[in-house]
Amino acid sequence: MQIAVDISTADIIKGIETMDVHELEDVKNAIIKRDIYFKKFKKDKIENVVADFEAEGYSDGFLKDLENGLKKSSVYNENLTS
Repeated sequence: MQIAVDISTADIIKGIETMDVHELEDVKNAIIKRDIYFKKFKKDKIENVVADFEAEGYSDGFLKDLENGLKKSSVYNENLTS
């Protein structure tokens, strides 16, 4: 059984601040073991994203706006600015 709990970032930080170095090391190791740290967003090709929306029946105008927006987005242009 799993239970989901909403917890704020501030509460997480408060909890971390109370940990000693050994507990922090345990948390770090657990994060690494689960491969949940700073995963890079894996983006699909713009053409594939647009094709997915097209397959759902979105209008040509929307598809054009979507494609233009993605081409200008920071996600798709991060290599140009880094």
